[in-house]
This record gives sequence, C-alpha cells and structure tokens, in this order.
Amino acid sequence: MSLTYIFYGGNGTSPVDSGLPRVGVIYGVSGNGDLLWYRYAGNGESDRSGRRGWNANSGNPIGNGWQSFIHILGCGDGVILGVRQDGDLLWYKYDGDRASDRSGGLGWHPNSGNPIGNGWQGFRDVFVTPQEGPASSSRLTIYAVAQNGDLLWYSYHGNGESDRSGRTGWDPNSGNPIGNGWQNFRAVFGGANDSGGFGQVIYAVTQNGDLLWYRYDGHGSRDPSGSSGWRPNSGNVIGNGW
Repeated sequence: MSLTYIFYGGNGTSPVDSGLPRVGVIYGVSGNGDLLWYRYAGNGESDRSGRRGWNANSGNPIGNGWQSFIHILGCGDGVILGVRQDGDLLWYKYDGDRASDRSGGLGWHPNSGNPIGNGWQGFRDVFVTPQEGPASSSRLTIYAVAQNGDLLWYSYHGNGESDRSGRTGWDPNSGNPIGNGWQNFRAVFGGANDSGGFGQVIYAVTQNGDLLWYRYDGHGSRDPSGSSGWRPNSGNVIGNGW
C-alpha cells in the first residue's frame, strides 16, 4: 500500500526506570486517508520484505479521514497533533492495542479530535520535539516556521481540552519568535528533549545538503534575533549529502 505521509510517534513515558514504551511506533497515512499503525523492534537486520522485526499488528488501520491534514506531528506518549487546511490544530491520543479498526472507534482518548488552537495553516513548517519525562512535568514543545522565516516557540501542557481559541493549556510565551532565517531550509525536524520539556535538539537540512545541529535551552522568551537560549554549537554543520 502506498503511503502519502509517514511520521514517528515519539517515545512514551515510564514511571520507573524500566525503558520507554512506544519506542519504534511509526504511523502512516494511506492514499484513502486511513491511519496505519506500525512498530519496529528489530536492529536493522537486512530484510527488504519487511518480515523481520515488525510487530504482528503492523499495517493495521486505526482510523480514517487523515488525508485532509497539512501537517501531522507525533508528539510522544501516544499524542498526535494534526493541522487542518482551515488552520485548526487538533489533538489526539492513541492508547489502543493496535487492533484493526478503520472506524477509529477503539483505543483513542475521549478528547481525541478536539481543537486546541487555530490559525496554523500559514506556516512553512511545523515540527515537534517529542515529550518524555514524568507525567507531572512533561510538556509538549512545538516549533513553527513563519512565512518570513521567524522560528516560533509553543509549549502545550493540556490534555486535549476543546478550545479552538487556543487559550487553554498553553504556556504564556507560546507564539514568541526565538530566531529568524529558517525559511530556506529543505527540511527541519526535532530530535529529542530532556525530562520536563526543556533542552530540545533540532536538525535542519540546508539547500546544499548540509545537516545542521541546534539545541534550544530557553523557555520561549521573545527574541527574534535568536541570540538567547541557544547552545553555543547551534548552527554547526554535522554532515552533508542530506
């Protein structure tokens, strides 16, 4: 089956130091809008057939109607965010057992599908650093690249409560610019974060194929110049040919 969109779900949070759940969970959106669930637990053994290392439920549909999103983000702990063409930001959380259910009636948090904000349709890129850490302190950090190249910071600590206005669950600094000049990257994505949601690693691919490394340790204080909150090595080239 051909997939039109693929994204990593992000790790889960364990209350004790016993390993992170949901590691290796990948979601795919098929051409008809089905949301498919996959989980890979292998170690990179060569097998083009895809029979080694995959959970038996891999490829099962767990929902439908996902073809209309312009951005989909795997946020960790089963949380998925989707940006619709009308700009609404929708919240989902999947806690199911991966049973085949195209209707999407099984395994989803009751708040799934709720709008938690609006006006997200005009961004060049939207990406996330998947959350990890104790549930009491874990927060979700989202970044958006505006049309003028500003990098905007958001932090969400809600639980999918319906509020299209975007006033519930968001850090007061959400929407602040923390840098500029991000409009020319071919790809931008979040890599990881520390417990509590601060200390996010970001990777960016330039037009010539260089892979750049960034780490943001700030709390979203307004700084369009990008001179505060960033680790000294931010912007360094760590590879090429990407």
